[in-house]
Amino acid sequence: MSNEVRTYNDLNHFIDQVSRGLFNEAQAPSVLNADVTESEDKYTVHVNVPGVDKDNISLNYRDGVLNIDAKYDHFEDHEDKDNNVLLSERTEGSAHRSLNLPGVDEAEIEANVENGVLTLILPKVQEADHKISIN
Repeated sequence: MSNEVRTYNDLNHFIDQVSRGLFNEAQAPSVLNADVTESEDKYTVHVNVPGVDKDNISLNYRDGVLNIDAKYDHFEDHEDKDNNVLLSERTEGSAHRSLNLPGVDEAEIEANVENGVLTLILPKVQEADHKISIN
């Protein structure tokens, strides 16, 4: 019975390793996952950036488009001194996201990273009614 269990476990391990190679599951994501909400006066954006230092995040707002770039660090500790590593999936890479969010007051955009989530508050430009007089 123990040989059957071991063979089954070895087969599962083999299938897992092959599928990781085929589907590149160990690579850093190339697109950042985001949640965007809109209220009357602002957009709120939450972006998953687990393990990314704030210095490795680049934000840009231009022509109504918010661009977010994140660079995942390279990890040097894939082996311990005794070569006992059983699984090593962390990797380096970069990810990008562009969001069309028109009418933002660029000077008032706020950004914060906490617990692997980037939060952006993008206040909308407050347009005043322009009264037109008739001559």
